[in-house]
Amino acid sequence: MIKISVNAQKYISKLLSKKKKNTHIKIFVTNPGTEKAECNLEYLYGNDEDKKYKKFNFMDFNVYIKKSHVPFLRDSEIKLIKNNLNFELILRSPYIKKSVKKNFTSFEEKINYFIEVNINPFLHSHGGKIILIKVNNKKEVIIQFQGGCNGCSMVSSTLKNMVEKRLLENFPDLIAVRDITNHIPSLYSYY
Repeated sequence: MIKISVNAQKYISKLLSKKKKNTHIKIFVTNPGTEKAECNLEYLYGNDEDKKYKKFNFMDFNVYIKKSHVPFLRDSEIKLIKNNLNFELILRSPYIKKSVKKNFTSFEEKINYFIEVNINPFLHSHGGKIILIKVNNKKEVIIQFQGGCNGCSMVSSTLKNMVEKRLLENFPDLIAVRDITNHIPSLYSYY
């Protein structure tokens, strides 16, 4: 699936040794399947056994990848390159910009994939995102805003004019989108 060179693994292990115990790596894709796709690495604190992530074991650490991003990261490689006096991790991922046809096992997976590929890239530009909580028996999509969207004064407009509109247009069986976020404005709210 994803390959990490031995030197890169040693380098990552050295970086992680300076962090709290049980710190691992998370790899994610913003704008997957589009020309704007980018791959990112960040620290993941604690054991994330969330069913939305797939865990890959390496020498001294684990790498977590969101299951919906796995097809975009197949055949990816992380190598350690020496530039001048610095070391740099280089991630090569040949499929992040390619559209991935996916066989979904549930209606909920299909909706979650749509959110990740078609809605969250826009919200990421504002430092936010939505997560799918569930699709209930009434065919309502239950979501939660996070990051800069939580507490944003424009969230009701974003919900109606962008999120709900796109979901209802693309999934005619749905009847509504409901936000269960307890919106509390903070320093990180976009507006």
